[in-house]
Amino acid sequence: MPRTAKPPQTGQGAITVARQVHPVAFSLHYLDSNRGLRAAKGGVTGEPDTMREAFRQGRVVLTLDNGKALDVSIVAHAEGSATAYFESVPEAR
Repeated sequence: MPRTAKPPQTGQGAITVARQVHPVAFSLHYLDSNRGLRAAKGGVTGEPDTMREAFRQGRVVLTLDNGKALDVSIVAHAEGSATAYFESVPEAR
């Protein structure tokens, strides 16, 4: 029987870009690997200028509403858009 995908975790958080903290809304999916590592991917929505700078910087810190901080790479953003997409670095559980 196939596993049903869990709904994304959503909430209000913050990203740190060039040592400045910016509020964002986030949506993320956790991905489990066979080696016990856990990664995440998803999207963040905030001010378009902040999303552009995050994409240019590449790696930022996403802080979730529960206080957990993820080191993420911004992998996609369209100029002028309020949304950027990220992937996290896998972490051991």
